[in-house]
Amino acid sequence: MMLKMLIVDDDWLISDSLKSLDEWHERNIDVIGTAENGKEAIFWIENEKLDIILTDIRMPEMDGIELTKFIYEKKSNIQVIIMSGYEEFSYAQKAMRYNAKGYVLKPIDTDELMDAVDRIQTDINKPTNKDNESENEPTTYHERLVLSAQSYILTNLMKPLTLKEIASRLHLTDHYFGQVFKSITGETFLQYLTRVRMEKACELTKNPSLKIYEIGTLVGYKDTKSFTKTFQKLYSMTPRDYRKQFFRVE
Repeated sequence: MMLKMLIVDDDWLISDSLKSLDEWHERNIDVIGTAENGKEAIFWIENEKLDIILTDIRMPEMDGIELTKFIYEKKSNIQVIIMSGYEEFSYAQKAMRYNAKGYVLKPIDTDELMDAVDRIQTDINKPTNKDNESENEPTTYHERLVLSAQSYILTNLMKPLTLKEIASRLHLTDHYFGQVFKSITGETFLQYLTRVRMEKACELTKNPSLKIYEIGTLVGYKDTKSFTKTFQKLYSMTPRDYRKQFFRVE
């Protein structure tokens, strides 16, 4: 299960640094954004389904204690991790009274932060770690990544999809994502994309009201010649001949 996290800190350098940690990918956590104070965080809370909030204590307008109190009273399903300096520990203790699940000292030690995140993940996943899960459900982080990518591809075939775009959506480098995709599916990203586009095109040729160029557009090809060439390379016949053969058999 992909968990959604928001980072709240008025120092954008800290937020950006934390957001870019590779450890989030390893833990299947999607850092969907950053906020500069509690008020901005509440906007995110009210418009997104969040699982974890990593928040600083001292911030202008609305600080981390007020934010944690708001979550405790209104959104108790969100898990909070507090960040603060050593001198702010007694201040941070107040936030812990509002059920904050972790406390990490600044400057942030990545291992310490991930220990707090791992504890929260264990708690969140406890109800779902049961034997009633489907045996076919993807079990590894890489499998979940690929399944997410495939789902996006299948619902956006008419768009000019690229490896780089999909990798970016998953917060991965295109090189790393390409390797993962091939290791799981046995196909390169381009081989998979071409195959599912052509399979969809085959289905669409069975609709006599669609013109060949319209079919090409529906599966992501603006250029009819390029679509026809790709189709012919895969099926040893043009889309028009494929359509004729289908209706002849019918």
